[in-house]
Amino acid sequence: MDSVVRYKSEVLKVSFKLITSSISEGEVVEMDELINQRAKEGWELVTYSFMGGGGSDFGRGILLTFKRD
Repeated sequence: MDSVVRYKSEVLKVSFKLITSSISEGEVVEMDELINQRAKEGWELVTYSFMGGGGSDFGRGILLTFKRD
């Protein structure tokens, strides 16, 4: 029986700009908490990307994509 791989993406809103590279400690903690919570639910982080917010409905954030079988 083949297992079905599912993907889930979430946007974590952040205040920093990529060009300044100045993420706050609180934002790192928030990202770790989200990743660890999803891991407890069986999701594995597979990719992430920075969203600069230029006209996006989501604003500035990090798009995180998880997968699980």
